[in-house]
Amino acid sequence: MKTIPNYERPLYEKLQQISQSLSSLKNNRNKYISSKQVYTIYDEFLATLHELSLTRKDEELKGITLNLPTGSDLLTDDIWSMLSLCFVTCGLTKFAPATYSSLAIVYKLLGHLKSCQVYTMDDLEPIRKRLEEIKKIILQSEESQKEEAEEELKQGLENHKTEESLLLRNKWNKCFELLNELESNFKEIPTDLEPIYSNLVLIRKRLLNFLTNASTSSSASTSTSSSSHPLSTTTSQISNNLVPAPQSDSLTPSQLKEKIIELKKKLKEIELLRDSDGFFPSSAPQEQQDKSSVLLNGLLDDCNNFLNDISIQQDTPDISNLFKNLSIKDGDDGYKEGSTASDSVILKDFQQLYSKLFDIKQKLENLMITRRWTMRETDLYAYSKNLKEIEEERLSKVNEFHEDQISSSNIDQFKKLHMIILYLLRRCYSLIYKLLESSQPVSESLQPIHNQLSTVRRCLLDIKRIDGLSKLKELYPYQFKLASLDNLRQDGKFYVNGSIPEGQGLLNALLAECFDILHELKIELEEKEEEDDDDEGRDDDAANDITDEEDIQTDDEVELKRNRYVGFNEADYDQDSDDSVASDLSDYEYEGNDYY
Repeated sequence: MKTIPNYERPLYEKLQQISQSLSSLKNNRNKYISSKQVYTIYDEFLATLHELSLTRKDEELKGITLNLPTGSDLLTDDIWSMLSLCFVTCGLTKFAPATYSSLAIVYKLLGHLKSCQVYTMDDLEPIRKRLEEIKKIILQSEESQKEEAEEELKQGLENHKTEESLLLRNKWNKCFELLNELESNFKEIPTDLEPIYSNLVLIRKRLLNFLTNASTSSSASTSTSSSSHPLSTTTSQISNNLVPAPQSDSLTPSQLKEKIIELKKKLKEIELLRDSDGFFPSSAPQEQQDKSSVLLNGLLDDCNNFLNDISIQQDTPDISNLFKNLSIKDGDDGYKEGSTASDSVILKDFQQLYSKLFDIKQKLENLMITRRWTMRETDLYAYSKNLKEIEEERLSKVNEFHEDQISSSNIDQFKKLHMIILYLLRRCYSLIYKLLESSQPVSESLQPIHNQLSTVRRCLLDIKRIDGLSKLKELYPYQFKLASLDNLRQDGKFYVNGSIPEGQGLLNALLAECFDILHELKIELEEKEEEDDDDEGRDDDAANDITDEEDIQTDDEVELKRNRYVGFNEADYDQDSDDSVASDLSDYEYEGNDYY
């Protein structure tokens, strides 16, 4: 706990009151958080920060050395986080204060990437894009602040938005400097080592592919054991969350084994390229060569760890047995050879951290599924605070127990356990970051309407994608739903308790898009029916054409036969010929009767 100087104590108490007001506001689930409430607390907070800044300047003028940071700074950081999440909850995601929570998470993620030394440009590129977006928001906010300051100056009012700009700029600069530092490792890779780097990245991606596919098939069998053992999750199970499971063809165990053997050979070939000191030789300067070798060795170690995890996953059906190697106990009383009681204390501390992190990770993953219906963005503050405490505890343990206090036989085991804890921390922060970035610029009071409109839109697009409607009646449920949501508007706006919450533009755009899709589906149905009618008409015409021709041919034949018959009767035959013909016919008929 940081000490509070006497000259800061009154302001510290004010900050505590602001913190309590924010806590009661975010914990009250019976009422929606309104932007008016948030702005009131925010203005009070900025005024207190302005007083704190003036007080410290006065103390410096008196010649007093400030011992920063103090407890006021830590409390200020917590208030900033809560206020930022309140802005996001109200749908004010494009306003400068809402970006503070994102900047805080980004800084943590970059710090963890720097610690683990295993990352690619694919990990850094989304962060760079997000920082560029935040910079635009801050610049737009500063421009609007200048206009507001001029107007308030004319009215004799005070403006404390300078504190907001300074703090956000400082936070952004720290993130950007750390990002540039991480990217510089890639820029300094010599050209003759780039093929090795590319091969290692490709192998790492393929191993992650195999790892995630294998973990999917074994998740059902391991769920029971994982619930009873706090350390029953393997490195492979943890690392499969690093990237989403890729869509690839499933491999049989024999095929997977062949692929693993092939990748092992490639890694062995890359390892043989190193010199006796473990560095990759290059024509680049020594300093550049050292930096690139650190990066390449990190990727190489990562690939070997993944290979080991896949091999263990294939050979060990019970996942809880995989962490027995991390235990230093030998039976109930003694320790393994080379282990000490100090090792046991360190392991126990790490196990406690692991259990806390794994529990937080599971809750955050559940929120990723149910966030649209159950999550209020201010709830993320509790997770961030818990992670911050775990982070401080982890650093204290690392600083407290150096390698010389750990027996040499257990150094590698503790490094692996610490790597898992570091990964879990990074994973939890990345989940919070995803939850923050997935927030829509819609107030929580309008979130139910937004969810319904999004669902209707998705259903209509699915209908359109699967060859449209077959009957107009299929649109009735969607028409009724859209009509009921449209009736909630008054003068084109959605009101909640007499106020107009944020997100009107997005909801109106969604509603208009749904009506447009409805209209398009109706037009497609009409065109489809017209095409069917045209096809039926063509079939009828073809059938009619065939009948007329047959009738014409039949009439012609009848007329021809009739004319022949008339001509036959009108012929001038004598009697003799008639009798001879009659006798011939009678003989023919008599002979023909022999067949009966």
